[in-house]
Formats: sequence, C-alpha cells, structure tokens
Amino acid sequence: MLKAIPYFLQGMAGEWFENLEAPPKHWEAFKTAFLKQFTDNNTSITLQNQFQNIKQEPSESVITYLGKFNKLLRRICQLETNEYYSNAQILDQFIAELKDKLIKKVCPHVPEDLAIAIQQAKNYEMAIEEANHTKLVNLAIGKTSLAAEEKIDQLTKKIENYFTNQQQQQLPQQSQQLQRYQLPQ
Repeated sequence: MLKAIPYFLQGMAGEWFENLEAPPKHWEAFKTAFLKQFTDNNTSITLQNQFQNIKQEPSESVITYLGKFNKLLRRICQLETNEYYSNAQILDQFIAELKDKLIKKVCPHVPEDLAIAIQQAKNYEMAIEEANHTKLVNLAIGKTSLAAEEKIDQLTKKIENYFTNQQQQQLPQQSQQLQRYQLPQ
C-alpha cells in the first residue's frame, strides 16, 4: 500500500516524501511523519477549540454526536500535541454538550466513565423517542388524555430503569471497547 504513496503526493508533499532518508514502511509511521511535517500549531489549536466547543445538535442522535466527538479525539491524538485530556475531562465534555433533555437524565446518575455515559445517553434517547412515538400515535387516533400521558410517563420510567440495570451488567465490556478511543494520560 505504501508503494503507491509517491504517485499520489504532489508538490511539497511529494518533494518531502522523495527526500526522506528512510521512507516509512508502515502506514502508522507514514501518517505520523506526514502529520508532523505538514501540521502547524494553528491546526492543533483549531482542533482543540473544536473539541471544547462540540455540541450535540437538536436533530442529532447520540450515535452521530459520538462519531463527531471520537473523530476529533482521534485527530488530536494523531497530532501528538502536548495537549492531552484526562478521562474525566473527556467524560465531562461528552456529557456537558449533550442535548439538554439528555443531560438531565445522564447527570443525576453521575457515570464513572465515558462508556456508561454513552450507553445512558443512547438508552434515554431511545426511551424519549419511544414515548414521543407513542404520543404521536395517540394524537393521530385521537386518544390523547391525561391517563394516556401518565401511562406514557410510566412506560418511559420503566424503560429507563431497565436500561440502567442493563448498563450495570454491560459495564466491563463497554469500558474495554471505549479504551481504544481514549487519549493517553
């Protein structure tokens, strides 16, 4: 795969690659050398600002927000800057920029790590979507009443409790999966 790189690099990047004394033999080594050569301090600052200002948009799912969040973390890691975030800072940033209705549900439980916060946010989002769907169905068939609203609220609480219990059982597996995206401390 690296044999094709000289054919794709043009201009300054091509010259840089041609003048390397020992061209990298592996992708990670190439990527690190390339980023080190062509990334300036402004890029690092821009990425850090983007990470500190990332927010879950009103129409955005937790999964989409998590994708943006992880992408920025990976890019910051790739730059090998001196700016590293602790696990607590990453957790705080993820929770703080969730949609308001999700923050209220995730924060009272004070998750210990990002994997739990992610799962809680996904579960609450799903419960909210299910409750909203039920409300829409009831509105469509004209059965909206105080009793129906109370039943929907009870169902939402049951779903939340179920998922909270499921999270506690799945914690070790989720924590292991998350570790591959976390920055070094």
